[in-house]
Amino acid sequence: MNTVYKVLGLSLVMALAGCATQPQEYAQSHPKFDLKTFFNGPLMAQGVFENRSGKVVNRFVVRMMGTWQGNQGTLVENFTYFDAAGKKTYQQRVWHLTETSTHHFVGSAEGSAGDVKKASGDAFGFALHWSYDVRQPVGKSFYNLHANDWMYMITPDTVMDHTDVTWYGLHAGNIFLEMHKLPDTAANREKVAAIK
Repeated sequence: MNTVYKVLGLSLVMALAGCATQPQEYAQSHPKFDLKTFFNGPLMAQGVFENRSGKVVNRFVVRMMGTWQGNQGTLVENFTYFDAAGKKTYQQRVWHLTETSTHHFVGSAEGSAGDVKKASGDAFGFALHWSYDVRQPVGKSFYNLHANDWMYMITPDTVMDHTDVTWYGLHAGNIFLEMHKLPDTAANREKVAAIK
């Protein structure tokens, strides 16, 4: 009987894996999500992190500044987190991005918001998908988390993001984020450069 359950369980896992959406499925959609265009200049974002029970345990604002030279890009993220009592904490992460082909890109990041040794992703149509492992600080501890990150361009200046976060294969929570591209002015560059 145990063998039957094992076979059924394996079949279910394989079936679910086979149903996973691939970025190429969005190839004919519009507007086209161009990594170098959207993440260039100042951006603002706001979002929440909910734990595996679906409870929101953190809210945050991100001020971002992207710059590109050819196919090499840098994205600076300044985070402001709000706990349930409204207390603020601040972290930063700096991404180093490389567009390796029309649809594919890789990256790495470092900073107090968590280090990423290697990220890999693809962009087709209005969708951009990437995945990476991050050494995430939580209080005085660190957790090795995996991020399965999907971004969807709603308009050329607005992107919705959903990230499924796992810890050693177990669902740890979800990140929901809305990003807005700002006019590239001196005032907006100064606004997103502020850590606090």
